[in-house]
Amino acid sequence: MASILKLRVILDTEDDVFRDIEIEMSAPLEHLHLATLDAFDWNNAPEMASFFKSNDAWDRGDEIPLMSMSPELPSMETTTVGDLLPTLEARGVYAYDYLRMWCFYLEPLSLEEADETIAYPRLMLQFGTAPDPNSRQPEGLDDLASLAEEIEQAKKGDSEPYATGDPELDAYLSGDEDEDETHGGEMDNIDDYGDLL
Repeated sequence: MASILKLRVILDTEDDVFRDIEIEMSAPLEHLHLATLDAFDWNNAPEMASFFKSNDAWDRGDEIPLMSMSPELPSMETTTVGDLLPTLEARGVYAYDYLRMWCFYLEPLSLEEADETIAYPRLMLQFGTAPDPNSRQPEGLDDLASLAEEIEQAKKGDSEPYATGDPELDAYLSGDEDEDETHGGEMDNIDDYGDLL
């Protein structure tokens, strides 16, 4: 008879938000991936994701991605729930949407025999309201937006010229035309280079 793992899936947010899910130990991780998205009402958010083996400190170990780049590497299709969480002491991390980096902590609660009258996976408990999966700003975009704003202000003269430390790039950003220092910018086309010989 199949073994059923009951696990708590905890979303890493300021508010307490978690779901308890029962799933077969022999089920591919792809089923846990879909069950997690469904449990948090994120089933219409098709982003890349990975599971990671972990420990009590929630450090990320071996990665099991949604899709593998090579047939001999693990993927959610070829790896089971039991491979990720073989014992009740095991821990796992589920990372969803590589731009927004939603993180879920997987903690086994119990291991029982399957009930033949029940379809698995199934949601057992919901606690807290899950945020919208698009509510988090993609990581790194704040820095890019800030840099773009500084450059635009410098071009308009609203602030000090933005300096990168690279003279050619700084000249481009400031709008200065690059002139040939030796010939005073008098070369208008490639044919003028023949006159230098």
